[in-house]
Amino acid sequence: MALNTVFLARNLGLYEFGGEAVELKKAKGMAVILLEYYEHLAGQLGVSKSPLVRNALAEFRFETESAPTAQETMSAILYYGQLLHETIVKESRRRQEKEVLKIISSDPGVKDFVGRAEVVIRRSRDGKIEVVDQSGVLSSKTVSMLKEDPILQNLSSEMRIEISNGKISFLTLDLLEQRLRKLKAEALSLKARLEALESLAGFAPLEGEGVVIKVYDARKEEGESYIIHDSDLRDIVNELFAAGAIGIQIGGERLIVNSSIRCVGPVILVNHRPIAVDPVVIKAVGNPDVLASALKLIEQSLKLFDIKLEVKKEKRVRLVAYRD
Repeated sequence: MALNTVFLARNLGLYEFGGEAVELKKAKGMAVILLEYYEHLAGQLGVSKSPLVRNALAEFRFETESAPTAQETMSAILYYGQLLHETIVKESRRRQEKEVLKIISSDPGVKDFVGRAEVVIRRSRDGKIEVVDQSGVLSSKTVSMLKEDPILQNLSSEMRIEISNGKISFLTLDLLEQRLRKLKAEALSLKARLEALESLAGFAPLEGEGVVIKVYDARKEEGESYIIHDSDLRDIVNELFAAGAIGIQIGGERLIVNSSIRCVGPVILVNHRPIAVDPVVIKAVGNPDVLASALKLIEQSLKLFDIKLEVKKEKRVRLVAYRD
């Protein structure tokens, strides 16, 4: 059994005594995906060359790459990802406002306008840019330019522009209201992202398709070789994580990056708590076919000692949250 463990660790690149390496790899992979997404978003919104955006991208990359643990990597993703997202949105909005001011200020009628008028630029229900100019201060040419301008095609929230005696400005109150709405939306988004990360990290319940595994001691043999050991459970856990499991629990104990699995005499402790044995019940959320297939080698190895491993694919597997 010891030779089998070494073989698995060497070929899968895993640590025998825990899942920190796997969780760190997942977190780093998540950071790379998010960085690519933000780079694409910046390019799509035309702000990839903005110094502020480039600095925010570089800061996100550095902080997520240099974080030494999965938990610190995820914290960096949340914090610097939020800053990066805000920077991209602000720079995109600034670019759009600059474009609007350039178009409107070139209208001769605006320069000569006496009084106060309000122009609203927003996206209509059919997705097209709509210009509301109840005072009729803008020429039809200016309205067409605003509707067809490529920079404004990415407009996400309406703009309110005040024209007062030839001077153009964005309404301050509206900007504050938009900022408040944006912050509320971002707070909800951040909450959802935190809940998702907590589930993946083990600190919140997790539900999805997966497998339920039962491991039984040998029925007729006696001796240490014929009972389940902590090393057997670690082998199973490492195989499951390598096969893409996004969450695992053993005997009702949810595994996190620093969970321990060890024997103390005849008792197996998971997270320093004794678990029921014969069978030991392991639940994992992930692709059932892939997870079940990944356990074939270990199942054959345990058979040599008459230790039985049952794997059942389930459409719904629920994992509890980690408890201190």
